[in-house]
Amino acid sequence: MKNLSRRSLLAFGGAAALACTAAVEAPARAASTDLTVPTSPAPPLRLASRNSVFTRRGAGPRYWNIYGYAFPHNAPIPEDEWKANIDWLASDLAPYGYDMACTDGWIEGSSRTTPNGYIVTYNDSWQHDWAYWSHYLAERGMKLGVYYNPLWVHKAAVEDPSKTVVGRPDIKIADIVAPGDFFAKNIGGNTLYWLDVTRPGAKEYLQGYVAYFKRLRVPYLRVDFLSWYENGMDANIGQVNAPHGRANYETALAWLNEAAGEDLELSLVMPHLFDDASAELANGDLVRIDADADRGGWDRLSGGRQGWQDAWPNWFNPFAGFTGWSHRNGRGQLILDGDFMRASTFASDDERRTMMNLMVIAGSPLAIADTYQQIGNDAWVYTNKDVLELNQEGLVGKPLYRSATPYSVDPGSRDSERWAGQLPDGSWAVALFNRSDSTTQTKTIDFANDLGLSGAANVRDLWAHRDLGVRTEATATLAPHASALFRITPLKDRGATRYPAAYAAWGGGAGFNNDHAGHDGSGFVDGLAATAGSADPLVTFAVRAPRRGEYTIRYRYANATGATSTLTVSAERADHSVVDGPRHVDFPALATWDTWGVATAGITLEAGDNLITLGRGRSDVGAVNLNWIELGA
Repeated sequence: MKNLSRRSLLAFGGAAALACTAAVEAPARAASTDLTVPTSPAPPLRLASRNSVFTRRGAGPRYWNIYGYAFPHNAPIPEDEWKANIDWLASDLAPYGYDMACTDGWIEGSSRTTPNGYIVTYNDSWQHDWAYWSHYLAERGMKLGVYYNPLWVHKAAVEDPSKTVVGRPDIKIADIVAPGDFFAKNIGGNTLYWLDVTRPGAKEYLQGYVAYFKRLRVPYLRVDFLSWYENGMDANIGQVNAPHGRANYETALAWLNEAAGEDLELSLVMPHLFDDASAELANGDLVRIDADADRGGWDRLSGGRQGWQDAWPNWFNPFAGFTGWSHRNGRGQLILDGDFMRASTFASDDERRTMMNLMVIAGSPLAIADTYQQIGNDAWVYTNKDVLELNQEGLVGKPLYRSATPYSVDPGSRDSERWAGQLPDGSWAVALFNRSDSTTQTKTIDFANDLGLSGAANVRDLWAHRDLGVRTEATATLAPHASALFRITPLKDRGATRYPAAYAAWGGGAGFNNDHAGHDGSGFVDGLAATAGSADPLVTFAVRAPRRGEYTIRYRYANATGATSTLTVSAERADHSVVDGPRHVDFPALATWDTWGVATAGITLEAGDNLITLGRGRSDVGAVNLNWIELGA
């Protein structure tokens, strides 16, 4: 909710305010010295997201995928090739955190199923089943990821009258599909049916599939072709199979979410992301935000269609996709998946570094698809410990925002070539890119104007492994297709650590704006106001505390509603354990929306990483724009 609608709802005790506890009239304050404010217990916020432990940890996983073999061959990977790549993964890449091997498409040739219709291996030509390979990987300190959509029902199981739904021996597998309702009908060989979620036994089948993979110790499930299930349309091909409708799509995702729980990470692939990805946000952990990696190379990373379309893929390349969906990323929201990395397909080392820098700064999974036979001398790009530390610490960055206008409406509203993200310890990563094919360009992030830092910072070049000294900006002159990645460590001011809201995670309708003067950095978060929706607007910060105890927290805010506003504040760990709150915090009225004050309170944190969330709950009053929070001793 932006300023016009907020004011119309809240001015002088309007309808939205009357639905909550009455706001206390207070004289407007001028720009501020710190004001210590009261707090009181509050109910928990309502969430729009699945908010799993996976998204709460920040960045996506590191793993290897078979795509680099299967796509060029247009065939499933043979089992001996799979084993050879796993052994290479264990020796060369697992020491750098790539601890999972995942299958991919070309799955139609897996027709052997359990008595409940669940496939037992990747391909019928394989000698060994999922359980064998899960154990093989575990013995080497790694995990098995699986590509499969539990909405698929193999034709072989449908045609076998002995196959019944798990827990429902009265329902045959043939009873949970509609005749002729094939995935990719007359395109994909008519070997997989779509599950009919309106039929008895459908929920048990789908959730039983998820439970089956969990019993096999599979921690990661890639669920593909979701757009084809929802409306049967592909933007390039046209109608590919029968549509199943939005309601059935949302039902299927809700079942997946419920069955996955906190034990299985759900990667949603090829979703249309209608309604600003509301269904995927509520039920998934990762979403694909671009077209397939395909042949790889620069054109797939930065080229192709640059504009938005209201169907998968909304944007063609990951630069545009990450930029366009960056308002949905961050702790407790969605992990944006830029698809696979194929270093061996790029023309230069500059392009390889740019590929890696983009995936890391955006918080994407680091999914290697080169095979041991393709990688050659290019594995170095995946093994830079300074760079990988950012992913390990959960980095999820954002492009520099220029306005609140959606990127789909105005491509100038966000800068796809300048990115920054903050780490829990208060340090930053800054990535600068030159997407030009022909022109050398200089790119800069100014620490005060763009990040809102109050002083200078130490700068380290993560590819040169070189400290550049104390500076007030990060800058690089970049050849075409080149990039730079820096770690920025602010000099401590009064022992306090500042966390700007413009680079935090936003949910429930809260988001970036810069339409009022006086803010620090590039902007602030607005929309922390009453909403008619089923979820509360909020912003979440990942912060690190050196010890357990109570800390001073300072909130820089604006509130021109004419009365004291409140927000609900809590501190939790990534595993959902509550550290402090939820509690109401008061934000006294200020003179105008261009007037900024600082409210000060206390908050208890655990030693290590904590998630501090501020939201406008149903029992809160008024509205607040939030510029930053700052933690002191």
